[in-house]
Amino acid sequence: MKRRTFLTLGAAAAAVVPLSACGANTNPLAPTTSPSPGATGGAAAGGSVVVGSANFTESMVLAELYAQAMLARGVDASARHGIGSREVYLRALRDRSVQMVPEYGGNLLQYLDDENPAATPEDIAAALAEVVGPDLAVLEVAEAANQDVYCVTKAYSDAQGVTSLADLHKIAANAVLGGPAELKDRAYGPPGLEAIYRAKFKEFRTYDALAVKVRDLTSGTIQVATFFTTDAAIKDNQLVMLADPEVMILPQPVIPLVRAEVKNNAAAVDAVNAVQAELRTDDLIAMNKNVDSDRRSPAEAAAAWLKGKGLA
Repeated sequence: MKRRTFLTLGAAAAAVVPLSACGANTNPLAPTTSPSPGATGGAAAGGSVVVGSANFTESMVLAELYAQAMLARGVDASARHGIGSREVYLRALRDRSVQMVPEYGGNLLQYLDDENPAATPEDIAAALAEVVGPDLAVLEVAEAANQDVYCVTKAYSDAQGVTSLADLHKIAANAVLGGPAELKDRAYGPPGLEAIYRAKFKEFRTYDALAVKVRDLTSGTIQVATFFTTDAAIKDNQLVMLADPEVMILPQPVIPLVRAEVKNNAAAVDAVNAVQAELRTDDLIAMNKNVDSDRRSPAEAAAAWLKGKGLA
């Protein structure tokens, strides 16, 4: 089954269960009917901007990049880390707890509009501008991207002949897949693997810690695991990234998602777009490694990069 056929049939829509937490058929980014006290105009020109992050290293680094770059331009900005998965931080945007989050184009579009045919970074950005709703906006797309990717060890790839997601149907029935908890219900997770690639795994095992997931994959406790293409662990452990011939996983350029009032803050927009213009995938890989391997904080890694680019 082709990816678009799978989505059109509604399998992905059924899989994205967390949407129902905001009400049946409700867009999680729809405007709130009762704004929080004092929330109005908090990020308008001259106001403060809280940049929220998800609960993984790169999202925290990006939040620091944006917040520190805005501070350097005189914007009252701060970062709030580890809010949670997409379902959680989008609700935080909706209730004005935060005014900005770093996002990834394809995954965000698939979450909001799983039947949208956009498949290139440019088309995805244009589609997002239409589907995020009147209270939100997206800023400039970065060249930097971070793709979700399925990996196996080189030894397992060689032994089983697995180099593509299309090969997984040969081993899935006797294999364990590892990934973050939210992957279980994502369109590019087990539901997509089964519908598009005919790969139904014996078990799905949840991992929060990268080091533990790498240990279990390299020891053979699990056979396949998801990573981000910017994870240094892929190169460090010579993992094989599996090809995705049906483009089940859309392109994931880094793109800031902001409340509409931030879009009216010229200093904030200019600062964040300046980061986006300079940011490359190799930069993400290096900063992630700074944090995960070299034990620097996300704030320290971001500050060093911004200083090197003359942005702070």
